[in-house]
Amino acid sequence: MFLKSLHSKILFLTVCLLVVGVGIAIYFLVKHEEKEHLEEKLRSSRFMAHPILNAIYIDMQEERADMARNLIASLNKVQGIDGLYIVRANGKEEAFKDLKTINDVKRQFGGVRPEWLSNHADEPENTARHVDTPDFRKAYDAYMQNRADGEMYYIDRTGGRPVFTYLYAISKLAVCNKCHAAEGARGILVIRTPLADLYQYLAKKRTEWIVSGILSIGVGAILLSFLIKRSITGPIKENVDVIKRITEGGNISERVKVAKEDEVGYLAKAFNDMLDTLERRAEENKKLFDLITKSKEEWVATFDAIQDLISIHDKDYRILKVNKALARKFNLEPEGLIGKSCHDLFYCKSNPHLLCPHTRTLSSGVANTAEVDDMVFEGSYSITTFPVFNAKGEVWASVHIARDITQEKLLRAQLLHSEKLSSVGKLVAGIAHELNNPLMGIMGFSQILMDMPGDKKVSDIKEKLNKIYHESLRTAKIVQNLLTFARTKKTEREFQSINDIIKHTIEFREYSLRANNIKVVLDLDQRLPKTMVDLFQMQQVFINIINNAEDAMVSRKAPGTLEIKTRKLRGRIEITFKDTGPGIPKEIINKVFDPFFTTKDVGKGTGLGLSITHGIIIEHGGTIDMISPESGGAMVVIELPIVEKEQWATVKKAVESGAAGVQPSGKSVLIADDELSIREALHDILAREGYRVETVSDGKEALNSLEKNRFSLIITDVKMPGMSGMELYDAVSNRHAYLRDKIIILTGDVFSQDIKDFISKRKCPFILKPFEPKELTDLVKQVLSS
Repeated sequence: MFLKSLHSKILFLTVCLLVVGVGIAIYFLVKHEEKEHLEEKLRSSRFMAHPILNAIYIDMQEERADMARNLIASLNKVQGIDGLYIVRANGKEEAFKDLKTINDVKRQFGGVRPEWLSNHADEPENTARHVDTPDFRKAYDAYMQNRADGEMYYIDRTGGRPVFTYLYAISKLAVCNKCHAAEGARGILVIRTPLADLYQYLAKKRTEWIVSGILSIGVGAILLSFLIKRSITGPIKENVDVIKRITEGGNISERVKVAKEDEVGYLAKAFNDMLDTLERRAEENKKLFDLITKSKEEWVATFDAIQDLISIHDKDYRILKVNKALARKFNLEPEGLIGKSCHDLFYCKSNPHLLCPHTRTLSSGVANTAEVDDMVFEGSYSITTFPVFNAKGEVWASVHIARDITQEKLLRAQLLHSEKLSSVGKLVAGIAHELNNPLMGIMGFSQILMDMPGDKKVSDIKEKLNKIYHESLRTAKIVQNLLTFARTKKTEREFQSINDIIKHTIEFREYSLRANNIKVVLDLDQRLPKTMVDLFQMQQVFINIINNAEDAMVSRKAPGTLEIKTRKLRGRIEITFKDTGPGIPKEIINKVFDPFFTTKDVGKGTGLGLSITHGIIIEHGGTIDMISPESGGAMVVIELPIVEKEQWATVKKAVESGAAGVQPSGKSVLIADDELSIREALHDILAREGYRVETVSDGKEALNSLEKNRFSLIITDVKMPGMSGMELYDAVSNRHAYLRDKIIILTGDVFSQDIKDFISKRKCPFILKPFEPKELTDLVKQVLSS
């Protein structure tokens, strides 16, 4: 309970810190006092050691053995000395405690001096004191290993009381060998001084310091408690009381008193500011709630007003919501369809369709489109599904929009047939010439045969009959080709040679082109692979392009040249038509594929030829672009995919159902961004506008795609790992000059100097993140039209 309050916690923590600080201070004070006294003991030991060592050396030089012995005996009687003696070099015996050395001298020299034996002890068991302790043995071993002069010291605690033990290695002189030849002339001087008084003193001082520390901590805690309450916990408690009253339903206009300009005061001021904001937010929330309620009502009204059939389906193909237009198809209210399986309800089968756009959207996470004819409603429908993501970024449902395109498909077929018929008019002059030539031959040879005498043999007229026969076949073939071209025919892909289609198409227009002084130059790649195309639709495409080129060159009233070239490029078939006409003005070149757009006089064109041509190429998965070369004239570039028979067998159903990937505009857009979510969003935005979209995750992948495919526009993020958008811009400008002005930069950073300098220097179009989809689509249209 004590530590529950903020005051007690702060006080407890502060006191603990004081206790730790005082404890550390006392510890270092005791250690310092101990060190000072031990150093004093060391100096005293050194002071006593010097006369003893001098006495030992004098004894050796003067061949005596009593001065050092008597000096050591005298010093051992001094108060405060626990023991002063010499340990022989063997580390076991004490010097001057037996006659071992004197007896060795007697044997060697035959006698000793009388003073050597005066008051000399002779103990039968001579073992030096305290030589069996670990500390002494450690010091002795170190001495024996190094054989060096010097001192050592340690505190001996083995006897239950601490003793300062000082050791000094005795130097070896030459004269020492006379008496100590047997065991060496070195020993260790040991001086032991008791430390009991020292540690009693230190204990007393420690107690005094602890008592002083406790008193200081107590006084400090009282002062701290008062200061904490006055400066921190008191003002905070006042603030909390106000907050509690407000949270319990009090008046939100009440404010906390700001007593001081400190942290607590700042807290109180911040709380008052928060209350001001809450008051404003409460009013704003009320307005926002009213607005949301109104928006919801408007959204529901809009949702139900849409005449397309709209529904929302979950991952289990259950219907979550439908609009009234769809419910009316079943003569039910929208609630009556919720929860039912969409494939059981909408289609004439019980299982989901393999090409169902909802299935593909669930797996791919992008919008998909398909045309179906097997719904329970009569007619054809274009179905588009858009993914709905959850918080984890997973697709959990899709918005399903079905639009009735029965009349649209009928009109489209009629329009295609009408355009074919309008093209027939262009063919009449050439076809008339082609028919008149063989008919002239038939008539001529027939007249010759009729004028010949009747007695001619069959062999005589066989050659002329054979010519009549071949001219008749030629006429039949011309009529058959004309009727086939004009006939309404269902799309049917066959494995065809583009070169052969071009040659046969030129045959249609050969007379008209020659009559208008137009030379046709063919540069056809003989190694060009075949591909799956609709023969008659391709003929119509080439006829439309040749007709436009012919009209343009005739308008100049001068001889012209039409160059037709084919080649394999980046795994696709490229077909180029280049004329020597007046060309196409830059301001209208991006409109030539729009329906009903024409530059011809009234009555001389429908404005549908290139529009239909564009649709046919896109339906085949290709692209078509109109270019005005600097050399003059106009150039149409067509790219078609190379599709093998085996490949077509696997995608035929998708093509017949509307080819979900086919886009009406034919403009190819390459998107480079390292963020997957941004790539998917941009893909969906532009795909819904009718663009063919390819996405890559970095600049290197973008360059690889540009080597394989041709694009109308590039959209790239300015910052990407590996190759940045700025590096990609420069690389594309150098390698693919036709895209230099067709690159849009995406950036969320225009404050970095390098990005500002780049955009300013290159003058490239850019758009700031985040942006509205309409901003992007408007900019794309603007760049493509420039």
